[in-house]
Amino acid sequence: MRLFTAICFDDETKNALFAAGKEAESSAKGNFSAKENLHLTLVFIGETERAEEIKSAISKIEFPAFDFKISGTGFFEKGIFWAGTEENENLKNLQKLVFEKLKNLGFELEEREFVPHITLARKFKPEENFSAEKTEKLLPEKPVFANRISLMKSERVDGVLRYTEIYSKNLF
Repeated sequence: MRLFTAICFDDETKNALFAAGKEAESSAKGNFSAKENLHLTLVFIGETERAEEIKSAISKIEFPAFDFKISGTGFFEKGIFWAGTEENENLKNLQKLVFEKLKNLGFELEEREFVPHITLARKFKPEENFSAEKTEKLLPEKPVFANRISLMKSERVDGVLRYTEIYSKNLF
């Protein structure tokens, strides 16, 4: 199984993010994220059959629920177009805690700076009239309430990328 941990969004947040992606799609090419797949990855784990160990580790995490704000857009190499977040210590600390729990289980995880983001498109190629500002105007205005950690499975079903929550742990 291909697994990652994430913060999942409520429907209102997903709808706003999806609308922002649709705005970008009007002046760009790429593989745009399906509404049901929109999330913020905390830690990418990769291929493993150790889901039960991961569930057990996540179940032991004690962390308070918190709000964060989605803000701005950006690009990663390899054509990833994303929506970012405002600086948030709780988000950074939660990611670090989950990362350390999984690292202590012996998972080989990428050691890189955490850049919280929501992928809006892959293989993104903006056209000349593309405007990041138009996309950003459609991002959710109200803060996102992070109240649980989700363990997600990534798979292709009939050629379509699908993310499925297989476990979640409520934050307090």
